[in-house]
Amino acid sequence: MRIVIFLILLGFSFCQRKENNNSFYHLVIDAGSSGTRFCLYEIQKNQNQCMLKNYKESCKSIPAKNGIANLTKEEIEFLLDQGFHRINQKKIEYISLLGTGGFRKLSEIEQKEKYRILSDYFSKIPIKFNIKFITGKEEAYFAWKSIQILYNSNSHFILETGGATIQLAYGNLNDFQSISLPLGMNLAYEKLKQKKEFEKCSYGKVLSSKDFDDCKNFVIKEYQNYIKKTFSNQTQGKNKIYTLGKPWETIFLIIGKKSLEKEELNNSGKKICSLGKNDLKKLVKTEYIDRVCYLFYYHVAQIEFFEIQEVDYGTSSWSIGASISSIPDCEN
Repeated sequence: MRIVIFLILLGFSFCQRKENNNSFYHLVIDAGSSGTRFCLYEIQKNQNQCMLKNYKESCKSIPAKNGIANLTKEEIEFLLDQGFHRINQKKIEYISLLGTGGFRKLSEIEQKEKYRILSDYFSKIPIKFNIKFITGKEEAYFAWKSIQILYNSNSHFILETGGATIQLAYGNLNDFQSISLPLGMNLAYEKLKQKKEFEKCSYGKVLSSKDFDDCKNFVIKEYQNYIKKTFSNQTQGKNKIYTLGKPWETIFLIIGKKSLEKEELNNSGKKICSLGKNDLKKLVKTEYIDRVCYLFYYHVAQIEFFEIQEVDYGTSSWSIGASISSIPDCEN
């Protein structure tokens, strides 16, 4: 199967090279802590200057029981094979596999083993590739860069929620600040559920208004264990605050807006958490019903902690920002 995939990739790359020598496709593989996405971007290149031709994301989620960081060699190879089958075969000239929070949790020995497995796989492909387990600061920069590209903004604040970590970044290219914390949705829940008093807030529970506030406060206390700074000087300034990550995207889809004030998010969350499963089926996919209440009170806690009054939908992932920035011989 893999030989067929590689021949297809090589064939498309060779045939289409003649069409436009200045344009090529960069495959960014977003290897997240709980899932993997294949994102294909067309890049226009003039000498070392690179520009993203299409701003529209072309990402496909590849089904797997976990993120690559927590899969076996056989499972990783199967996932990657499936990913190459699902993307549209284009003139791919560069592949970047960028691992995030799930890889940062691994020991140095475990990271080296995963790197070896991935390197062995991609070394059989006749295309330039780069494998990197990025830092939280790099992930935050890619998120910030994504918003710059999509919204033509040179000064903004980003808030990204992942499964293992969250990223914040603000400022401009000359004065860029960022932080990454091990407080992603999944990891925070694993920590919180170890506390007996959190039992009423666990997945699938119906919450009263008071219970919602109690559960939100459990999350806020977890944030306080890791960081004392609230970023209020930045979040209450004139810059827009953009959200990234699938969790935030799901919230905006459920509410049906592109901009949300804190109070509206809080009220929507309380309404969602008061509903039974039959009513929730009308709003979310069946597999997400048990977790949707946690999704809301977690994010209300997040913006309350950082003293954020309003957020705007940004995009689902930082991969757009990596489409150029992760290519070594590109300037942008």
